[in-house]
Amino acid sequence: MLMRYTSIRVLPLLCLLVLAVPVSAVARVATALWYDKLPENVTFEVQPPMSKEAARQVAFGEAVYAEALELVRSEIPEERKVYLHDFLAARAAHFVVSYTELGVTDTSSGRQLSADVQVNRDALHEELRRLGLFVTLQAPLAYSPQYGTVQPETWEQLGRLHVLFGLTPNSDAPLELRMNFADKVWTITMHDRTGAADAAPYFGSAGTLEEAWFKVWGSYFGKQAGGVAQTASGVLSIDGWFTPDGVEAFDAMLQEWTDVLGSAVLEDVSMEAAGISGRWAVDVINGETLKTRLVEYTSKRRLSFALKEK
Repeated sequence: MLMRYTSIRVLPLLCLLVLAVPVSAVARVATALWYDKLPENVTFEVQPPMSKEAARQVAFGEAVYAEALELVRSEIPEERKVYLHDFLAARAAHFVVSYTELGVTDTSSGRQLSADVQVNRDALHEELRRLGLFVTLQAPLAYSPQYGTVQPETWEQLGRLHVLFGLTPNSDAPLELRMNFADKVWTITMHDRTGAADAAPYFGSAGTLEEAWFKVWGSYFGKQAGGVAQTASGVLSIDGWFTPDGVEAFDAMLQEWTDVLGSAVLEDVSMEAAGISGRWAVDVINGETLKTRLVEYTSKRRLSFALKEK
């Protein structure tokens, strides 16, 4: 029997209260299986985790990947999802602010670890932007390849990188990319052949093609407006709660409004005689829809709100 190791699930944690956290973080509950000993008569297409630590790293990767899908807010082609998952899983620890182990249970399939993983949304958003996910989902970006000697296995790797970054080779494209491999180092340079005054050249070198590729294209996409110009910074204040539980529940709900908010960070909670109030720093994507939801939410609970631009 052939099995592909996919016994992992990720669920959003719906009860997170963020107080004075310096980054925009969201908590997700992730579970992952590991084996002390592989079951007999079972062949795995991908080697499963064989230790608790390995399972923890898998859980980190799944939590980060699930948050990435929320941040993109657009449909991603299935093949690109696969490469995005693998790319983020290898770097997941970079985006994990903290985690809490929730428990380990024995199952018929193996041992299952559950963890509450807090993901740094700001750092992850920036990584997704540098991968081109906010500007290449509608149509791939064309570039003109000027390759040196390319080995057969490199063509396969280039194909994966094209899908991951949303690129397509085209000799007529204004962006010209030169790639060489010498002395175990990949060197990539890219410039705009139109000679635009504001088109700076891009350069990257590394011991692996993927790292050099990311340096060049990460710099290029990092300067694009996609994913950044769509938001406006502001301050959201809600007044009138009688217990802190109301602030906690509302904060958890804000973290789910990813279609109208790029981020929402609870900065302080005040307790006055008239009630409890909370203040959030927010990046607004769709102000009109956000205001409609706030009116509906506050009117049903006799609360008041104020949304101001910074």
